[in-house]
Amino acid sequence: MIECNIKKYKIFILASILLVIGLSNSFITQGAWFEIIFKIRKAIEVGDSGILILAAASMSFLYAMQSTFLFLGSILIVYYGKCGMFFNKLEAFSISFVIVIFLHMISWLIFDIPWEPVTTIFSLIIALIAFQKLFFERNGFLHISIVSIQVFFAFQWLNIMPMFSPYYIGKSDIPCSIKIAGMYLKAESVLNFTGFAFFIPFIFSAFVTAALFISHIVNIKIIRENYKKENEIQSMKAKVLENRILKEVKSLVHDLKTPLVTIQGLNSLIAVTQNEKKLQEYSERIEGAASKMSEMISSFLYDTSKQKLHTSELISYIRAQLPLEDDSIKIDIKIADVLPYICVNKIRVARAVINILENAIVAPYKCTYKHIDFEVRSDDRGIYIIVKDNGIGIKESELKKIFEIGYSTNKTSGLGLPFAKQVIEDNEGTIEIISEVDKGTVVIVFLPEI
Repeated sequence: MIECNIKKYKIFILASILLVIGLSNSFITQGAWFEIIFKIRKAIEVGDSGILILAAASMSFLYAMQSTFLFLGSILIVYYGKCGMFFNKLEAFSISFVIVIFLHMISWLIFDIPWEPVTTIFSLIIALIAFQKLFFERNGFLHISIVSIQVFFAFQWLNIMPMFSPYYIGKSDIPCSIKIAGMYLKAESVLNFTGFAFFIPFIFSAFVTAALFISHIVNIKIIRENYKKENEIQSMKAKVLENRILKEVKSLVHDLKTPLVTIQGLNSLIAVTQNEKKLQEYSERIEGAASKMSEMISSFLYDTSKQKLHTSELISYIRAQLPLEDDSIKIDIKIADVLPYICVNKIRVARAVINILENAIVAPYKCTYKHIDFEVRSDDRGIYIIVKDNGIGIKESELKKIFEIGYSTNKTSGLGLPFAKQVIEDNEGTIEIISEVDKGTVVIVFLPEI
């Protein structure tokens, strides 16, 4: 609350300074106005229209500065002074317009400061429209100042153009004097051309500048939104990874139960047996169970940890974790009779294959039931684990991105296949996906034998 009040106080001070400068502009720049009058007289005396153009430039700048100060002071009060609680666009536009015109009239009636109603009104409308767009895109006050001064300066050049005199443009003393001098010097066409030569580039520059500022702030907004989304994605990936690790931990705990039960059972037998030969056998079996537990824990803790095992042991581990509760899913399992030994991280490779099977299970399908083939075969190089489903398939364009982290075709986390690919390749294997729309998908995993 205190910070908000301090901000409002600073805005009020700055707005007051700008409005005072705008209202007293004629007094502050009195010397400059006398210089303009002197240039008009000199242009007539020497017959030089170039001096007349310099006088017109000085006049346009002074008029533009007064309008700019009044405009900036007004919008500070209307738009920024509420410290975040703003009028709607139409109300803010109308109030700002009325304030600026009212201040111009006050300076004319009380201080006898001349102004040009027509060009001021048109330039004010354009400046307010540009400002509202910039303001609601959250551009800085400096950006607003740069655009508004170009708009006001551009419109003030219309005051020196004789062709606009019938439309009550350029009716105050100085613009009239410049146009009369132009008529005397037969330079009306020069004044018309010069007016357009300055009006068109400056008004164009104002719009281009505003567009660049808007583009800049939109790009900044997009970058911030993308950064926010990226953080959300990273957070989601972290949670999914945490869930995946939890699954692996549960699988490990499940597998650790077997050797633990073995150790407990053998330990109870040791307590009641007196046969030394049996004691030796039980001791060796306990040691074997403990070694098996150590291997399992190492497989989980260390990605590069590998064990020599028969393929059937890996497949049995995978089959034990297959989700077969859904009656609408039929899984045909075909295992070759002769399979080689392999050297892999059993826990992680099994999790990778299970991820592939889970993807096949959740894949959308059009048939009355889902059919999945799980096949294991071998050749002289190693083993092939093949998972085939009858889902809707994957488009060729999507197939190229299927291993990208976070990419998914069926609203899953998009981490299963990248994880599977990483694990298979870490174990010196390969993974290939073949898919055809409306016919299904085949995933082929190869692991080398030893």
